[in-house]
Amino acid sequence: MNHLSSQQDAPFFRIPSAGKTEEVVRRLIEAIDLGIFSEEDQLPSEADLASQFGVATVTVREALSLLREQGFVETRRGRKGGSFVTANFTIAHARLLEEFRRYSVFDLRDYGDERSAISGHAARLAAERATADDIEQIAKKIRIMEKATGRSEQRRADMRFHVNVAMVSQSVRLTQAEMQLQSELGMFLWIDPLDAAALNAYVNRLKTIQDAIARGDGALSSALSIDLSKKNMERVIDARLRLEATNDVTGTGDDQ
Repeated sequence: MNHLSSQQDAPFFRIPSAGKTEEVVRRLIEAIDLGIFSEEDQLPSEADLASQFGVATVTVREALSLLREQGFVETRRGRKGGSFVTANFTIAHARLLEEFRRYSVFDLRDYGDERSAISGHAARLAAERATADDIEQIAKKIRIMEKATGRSEQRRADMRFHVNVAMVSQSVRLTQAEMQLQSELGMFLWIDPLDAAALNAYVNRLKTIQDAIARGDGALSSALSIDLSKKNMERVIDARLRLEATNDVTGTGDDQ
């Protein structure tokens, strides 16, 4: 693969040997949560998923069965049948908290270091390679976030922004690395909701990155992206420490 023909190519980097079924489940859930596959979209066939993930068809079948049990996908029969994303897909807040507890502060800091390196270099290359249409696509992600009414929508818009910047870098490996980092821990950036003022400030940070990319300023684009990544991880680590201290974080529902 020499390029990403669409955002739907991004989740399909090959899976290591251990825990293959669970990893297929996790990646498909995160691809749906990112909006790469939307509600009511048909997923690729079992054979196509197996080929792209580098796993056996039976592994994909087991993963889809687990997703059906969890209510994330449904199977439709007939000539136009297959596996489809359910209309009411959402990752519940309780599930996010359960996942969040699995990660130590050390894990999160390590993630933050890698995220800074990936996002910083992707932004630098994006500034060198972006077309006018690329800039508009990045701006579109920001406009979606500005109009989002809940934390879930804001989280998806933020994830799409960063994946989009990586795609504009025209580096398959950087895009796949960004996707992998987003699928592992990106959702936790929004586990603790921002108030209106903080969200507005966050959106303005995204706009400064977009502006730097549009001007072709690679050094500034990289510096701004790295700084945003560091600020994000400070927020996530603070939420994790409070979760450890109080066994909860602010907010009780997915969109609060």
